[in-house]
Amino acid sequence: MKHIALAAAAIGAVAFANGAFAHEMDLDQDGLYSLAEMRTEYPDLTDAQYAALDTNRDEAVDADELAAAIANGTLAPME
Repeated sequence: MKHIALAAAAIGAVAFANGAFAHEMDLDQDGLYSLAEMRTEYPDLTDAQYAALDTNRDEAVDADELAAAIANGTLAPME
């Protein structure tokens, strides 16, 4: 049980760090990440890759889509 709590704390710390960087990436502070904003952190991101990240097809990447892409390894964690 102790190991599970430590793992959860570590995951939470990584998520918090990624969230802080993601907040900085959201230049217009609308809670969504445009392709231009995403390219500040992922300069080689293509139009097709961006479209694949937009799983709800609303033409923007939201925080949940960004977190899922980082968690499943589609995107590297932000530094």
